[in-house]
Amino acid sequence: CDSPPRAMAATVEMDKENFSWAADLCAATLVALFPENKDENGNVDDAKAKQMWISGWEAGGWATDNADLGPDDVKWGPKFVTGSLLSTGSDNDKNVFAKFRLPCHPVVFRAGTGLAMLTGSEEQEALDALLLRGRVYRGMRDALLTLVESPSDRKGSLRERRAWDVADVLSRVLARATTLQLGEGEEDATLSFAVVPVHERLAHCGEQGENSKLVSDGDEVLLVATRDIAVGEEITRDYSMAPRLDEDDTDGPLRLLLQFGLPPVAVKGASD
Repeated sequence: CDSPPRAMAATVEMDKENFSWAADLCAATLVALFPENKDENGNVDDAKAKQMWISGWEAGGWATDNADLGPDDVKWGPKFVTGSLLSTGSDNDKNVFAKFRLPCHPVVFRAGTGLAMLTGSEEQEALDALLLRGRVYRGMRDALLTLVESPSDRKGSLRERRAWDVADVLSRVLARATTLQLGEGEEDATLSFAVVPVHERLAHCGEQGENSKLVSDGDEVLLVATRDIAVGEEITRDYSMAPRLDEDDTDGPLRLLLQFGLPPVAVKGASD
């Protein structure tokens, strides 16, 4: 699927090393969230429908909501967060906090420890995953700021509020994105990244395997069953097959919780 012109104009300003499918999809999401009264094809109703759909994206990856970081009165907890965990700290934190014998911003360091405990992963693995997510955000932030025409109502400067909205969109996009194969046959097939209505709300299949998949049919994307689905059975997708950030090698409970906000028990499946 081609990106809207406004999204392309924003991402073209990014350094080559910072451009990614996530940046491209976040730019398209922000354009749809803040439309110019009509969609890129001139359809007002479609633009409003898409805006309402995206506005309903509440949940995202772990710590999209600062409540995931514990009570407000905890040292280096939610009240020390700058807008969101994604936007807390900088790429220079390693040098800034080295004198305190910390590898990064203390809020992020504490969050990494908590994430490791929740997922049963190594602390360094969890921390590296958080730091990677932060670097990806900072790589796209400045280029996408202008797409946030009406930032959310939070305490901060206009630039800060726009930046925090970009962080929130990134977290929500990562939690919903899927890979689509467009075209027929190996020679004509191209891969595209998208967030698809209904599909983005499905439960994780766990060890049972997904019972639905997306199929491209011309200009339409269809959600079809991969096997017989029993009456009352939940329709599922396999989130482990969703696109991941470059350099992200996490797996299992750590990836499910951090990227999709899915609890560790989702690895086995809700039916267990």
